[in-house]
Amino acid sequence: MGRKTNKSALIFLIFIVIIAIAFFTNPDKEAHKEAIIEKTDQIMEEIIAERNDAISSTAWELAGKKLLSEFIDTNVTVDNYYLFSIPKVNWDGNSYPIGVGAFGKVYITKHLNRDVVQPILNDMEDKVKDLLPDFFKGNFDINLYNTQKNN
Repeated sequence: MGRKTNKSALIFLIFIVIIAIAFFTNPDKEAHKEAIIEKTDQIMEEIIAERNDAISSTAWELAGKKLLSEFIDTNVTVDNYYLFSIPKVNWDGNSYPIGVGAFGKVYITKHLNRDVVQPILNDMEDKVKDLLPDFFKGNFDINLYNTQKNN
C-alpha cells in the first residue's frame, strides 16, 4: 500500500511541476507579436519575390513593416488561459485564432496564411501608396495577391 501512495504522490508532484512551468513560461503579448510579425513578414517576402517587383519590395522595407507592427498592436489580442495562450487577429468583424503560446514558445498555425493576410495587406498597401510621392502613385501597383499568370 505504501508503494502505491508514493507512486501517486510522485505523479501528482510531477503534474504540479508541469503546471507551474506552464504557468510561469506562458508567453506574453510581445512574444506573440514578434512571432506574428516574423510569420507575416515571411509571407510578404514570398509574395514580393513571386512578383519580382523592386518598388513593392522597397515600399515594404520602408513602410510596410512599421504599418504591420502598428496593425498588430491594434488588432491582435491574446487570450490568456494561464497555462497557455491563443493569439487572435481581429479584422473586419472576424476573429482569427492563429496560434498557441506555451512553455515559452509561440507556435503560429497554418491559419495565418495568405487568405488571412490578404485583406490586411490590401489595407496596408493603400496606406503605403498614400505615403509615396505623387509621381510613384501612377505606376505603383502593389496588388500583392495578384498571383494569376497572364497568358
